[in-house]
Amino acid sequence: MRNYELYFIVNPDLTSEETDKVIKRTEKLVKKELSVEELNVSEEGIKKLAYPIKKKWTGFYVSFTFEADEKNTSNIANIERALNIDDNVVRYLMVNLDHFNKLKSKEKLNETEIKSHRELNKGQKEKKCYVKYSGVSAIDYKNIEFLNQFTSPYAKIFAKSKTGTSSKYQRKVSKAIKRARHMALMPFTTKHYS
Repeated sequence: MRNYELYFIVNPDLTSEETDKVIKRTEKLVKKELSVEELNVSEEGIKKLAYPIKKKWTGFYVSFTFEADEKNTSNIANIERALNIDDNVVRYLMVNLDHFNKLKSKEKLNETEIKSHRELNKGQKEKKCYVKYSGVSAIDYKNIEFLNQFTSPYAKIFAKSKTGTSSKYQRKVSKAIKRARHMALMPFTTKHYS
């Protein structure tokens, strides 16, 4: 069995009944295509987008977490095709959570007052990796507060030489930022900073 998360944005102009219909329809589709028995639905509600999508500045965020049999994972393409066609689903992202959950279970966060790589490396010649220092091993693309420290005021991802992040965690941070940008949780350019 593999753990997955389907994170998607529903058109905010829909009524609550229409939004529920879209969520139920998507839930039914996932259960049918991947033979999922139990599916956890988390409705995050209407949030402001980091940049406009289809001329909309808000979106209704929904998250599905579920376990799917490995032999049914080829049907993920059918789900993606259906979501691409659905006009009420503004944006979506399907993520395999196996590796993330494995790292999260081993994670031992350090109790520290240092909250960013800037504080950790202030006045230091040899830069230290803040991710290792804080004990974070699973980097979540939804943790915008954590990810913001790795982008410049111009919305550019900092190089590891600037932050002191190790190559391993630099790749993870970059991947998480790119996913957050795709889901309009972070902006691509300063043009959309509020």
